[in-house]
Amino acid sequence: MDGEINTIRQKIKRELADFLGTGMEDIEDESDFVTDFHMGPTEIADFMDVLNKSGLETENVDLTQIETFSDLVESLSQ
Repeated sequence: MDGEINTIRQKIKRELADFLGTGMEDIEDESDFVTDFHMGPTEIADFMDVLNKSGLETENVDLTQIETFSDLVESLSQ
């Protein structure tokens, strides 16, 4: 299970780095989407669409409960 979570974490991190135009090393587990990445609701929704197109199941993610990168990984790993 840990291997699967790490695979999902790396996929999300790679997609987020591409989306933000930054390096993967700039994304930490406790990075906040609003504070650290300056993403508003529209950008977060757009990013969720990117994740969905990359093969991750995003329909059941409650965006009101997602604040940090690790929150998103946990939500998508369930």
